[in-house]
Amino acid sequence: MERNVCTHEHDCGNEDFGGSSLHGHINHQRVTVLNAEDDAAAPRVLRPWEERLEREGEPLRSDDDPELILHIPFTCDVKVRGIMVIGGGEGRAPRRMEAWTDKAAGEISLSNAARRTPTQAWNIVEDLQGVLEYQTDLTKFQAVSSLTLFFPTNVASTGTTEIWYVGLRGEGTGNVRDMRVTTAYEVAFKLNSNLRHHVNTARAIPQAHDHRTPAEDGAPAPALGL
Repeated sequence: MERNVCTHEHDCGNEDFGGSSLHGHINHQRVTVLNAEDDAAAPRVLRPWEERLEREGEPLRSDDDPELILHIPFTCDVKVRGIMVIGGGEGRAPRRMEAWTDKAAGEISLSNAARRTPTQAWNIVEDLQGVLEYQTDLTKFQAVSSLTLFFPTNVASTGTTEIWYVGLRGEGTGNVRDMRVTTAYEVAFKLNSNLRHHVNTARAIPQAHDHRTPAEDGAPAPALGL
């Protein structure tokens, strides 16, 4: 077991996961996911700690391949101390987790996640009972406005990945960012991404040749021999 993994079979220094859950600080309406079979499943896995073992409905399941990207915005800046992940059985639980702080929704994507350096990464194990917490380097998780989690593979290294629960432990700072600024940043990011896409597409389109005659350019037309 890695140094930054804690088992909640004990009290973690008199601070249990449920007592310091960040569930109440999550902006559930703005949670998004990439490569999911059902996008609506993303907010459902971010439940209160006391409900972590519930299995009603369907899990958050990847579409075709194991990759999943979960974007979690907060209603105020938070300190993230630990992350708990309960995955599916039979090899469908995530095997690795990479995290970024303060990224716009969609900024970390399936096309660039492997090239982007995460704020922190963990090799994780199957935990069906919700007793393992992956602790953060707290110096890097201060005043966090959003958390993006990338699960690149699962225990089986193939097929779909399933997640039943994601829990976050920490504390709110009370600092509420101007959501107009945050939204404007995300819109600007999406517009910039779309602009780059259109520019690259335009460069790939061959330009039509100019078929004007010399006479149309002002040059005298050659005389035809009789």
